[in-house]
Amino acid sequence: MLNSKYYKGFEGEPALVLDNGENKLIIWNGYFESILESLLETNLEKEGIIKEYFYHEGWYDDSPWALKDIQLTIKQLKNFDLSKVYQSDNIKNVLPDLVQEIIQFLEYAKNENVVITYD
Repeated sequence: MLNSKYYKGFEGEPALVLDNGENKLIIWNGYFESILESLLETNLEKEGIIKEYFYHEGWYDDSPWALKDIQLTIKQLKNFDLSKVYQSDNIKNVLPDLVQEIIQFLEYAKNENVVITYD
């Protein structure tokens, strides 16, 4: 299944693709970075996907990049706090649903390989 709901209207701009070999979730990079930026504002350790974002490693350097700890990423995303997002209301209105879709995608694929492609 291909889900590009969170990329519609942003065609031609950078995208991130979560891919488990069977399903793909395509996300406008601005949404994804807003989520990760807000997670940096929490008390979470800079490990896993947050570390990769903070240091601009992972999918920035090696695309596709294997998401090594899916459970950790799910745990981190469950700490998403909309009050830590400093973007426009248009972006803020989308993020809670997007975070839930990413969590669902990862929970479904938690026993599989998930890669992130930066396009």
